[in-house]
Formats: sequence, C-alpha cells, structure tokens
Amino acid sequence: MLLSDELRNKACNKIRNGVSINKISKELHLGKSTIYYYYKKIKGKKFVEPEFKLGNSRLEGEINGIFAGDGSQYYDKKRGHYEVNVHFGVKNYCYAIYVKRLFENYFHKTFRLNWDSDTQIRIRTQSRKIFNYFQNYLSYDCHIKHCTVKLKDHCSSAFKTGFLKGMFDTDGCLKVVAKENRTRIFYSTTSEQLAFQIGDILNELSMKNKVYTIDRSRRGEKTIFLVNVWKESTNRFIKTIKPFKAQRADNSVR
Repeated sequence: MLLSDELRNKACNKIRNGVSINKISKELHLGKSTIYYYYKKIKGKKFVEPEFKLGNSRLEGEINGIFAGDGSQYYDKKRGHYEVNVHFGVKNYCYAIYVKRLFENYFHKTFRLNWDSDTQIRIRTQSRKIFNYFQNYLSYDCHIKHCTVKLKDHCSSAFKTGFLKGMFDTDGCLKVVAKENRTRIFYSTTSEQLAFQIGDILNELSMKNKVYTIDRSRRGEKTIFLVNVWKESTNRFIKTIKPFKAQRADNSVR
C-alpha cells in the first residue's frame, strides 16, 4: 500500500515514539502489514530468532523427553507457521510453568501459555528452527507422534538420563502406596520401540525393570507398552533421575 508523505510521516513518528502496531493501525486506519513494513525499516525485525546450541546434554535430554511425552507440532502451510506445543492438564499447572521456563531459557524464545479449556493448558511458540530441532535427537511422524517416536542412536548417557526425567514427568507415574510402604514407578506409551529403549536405558543405569504389553485390540485401541521400575530400584531412580513428580510425592518414600 502506497502512503502519502503525511500519512507515512505520522506512522513513522508513532513507531519512533513506541506506539504499538495495533494502536497505530486503529488510529490511522492502516493495515498491520503496512505498519510492520515501516517498523522493520526503523527498528529492525521484531521477530527474534531463537539461539541455542546442540550439546547432547542432560538438559536437552529432559527437553526432548518432555516433547516426546506431551509435545505436538503443527505446520500451517498457508501462513507458513511452524508451531510447537506441549500439553498439560490443569492440575499440572506448576509443572507447565516449570517447562515454560525450561524451554525459554534453552531456546531463548518466548513460549505462550494458553488455556485451551477448563481442564487443558499448553505452552506454544512459532519457530521453524525449534520445530526442526527435535529431529536432531528423535525420530517420529509428527502426525502420529505418540506411537512412532523413538530415540536416535547417538544420544549420550547424560542426555538419556535427562530424557528419562522428561519422559516420566509427562507420561510416567510415580505413586506412593502407603499400605505397601513403597513407591510405584512406571511409564506407558503406544510406541513399542520407545518402551524398550527406556527399558534399555534403565538397565544401563542399573535400575531393574520390565516391559509389559497391554493388548487393547478388542476395543479397537492401540496396544500400550508399560515400563515398570522394580521396587528395589525406585530409590535409585528418584535419586538419579530427580523427577519433578517426586516433589509431590510423600517424603516417606522408601
């Protein structure tokens, strides 16, 4: 859109004075894309690219474990948007805030917190760079991620330890059973390869476990693979993995 000199000067002066794009659009009856064109000329690009380095670290392992457990991706071809989400139940609000800070500190990019319903929330961001990041460590079909996701072979021991933390804090369960004076720790997934990879990682860390198969084909549902940490390894698991869920568990865990 071509602007008259007077209108262009008004828009540019408001941009220099810090007036928001939305407000300028309403006051001068201009499209936001037009204002943003001059905004870039005066102040540079408003969008800031995320900055992060691949390190195969425990921190990255946790981030990828969280995404493997409760993450999703969406590519809007029409608008060219690459969206990354992590989903939570409302009861896990404190954990959602923890994950939001974790992701923002690593990716150096803002993640918005959305209330999708009375029971569901999510953190989300739009970035092609972050969208593609997870494929450095994970293999999956983003349309059916939960049953196809698995770790790639080059992950370090530190990464795998962090990955367990992210996995168990999303799709895992840490339950104190007072009557039995014990804590049950298990993880469930519809990805068979991932389940056995988790079992192998636990074995590498000298934590006894077993993978169980729950066939739900009669109900027309996907098979669930349950990774159960044995009773004698629960203390070692909690001390080594340090799951966020352990903060809510009874301090009397044995």
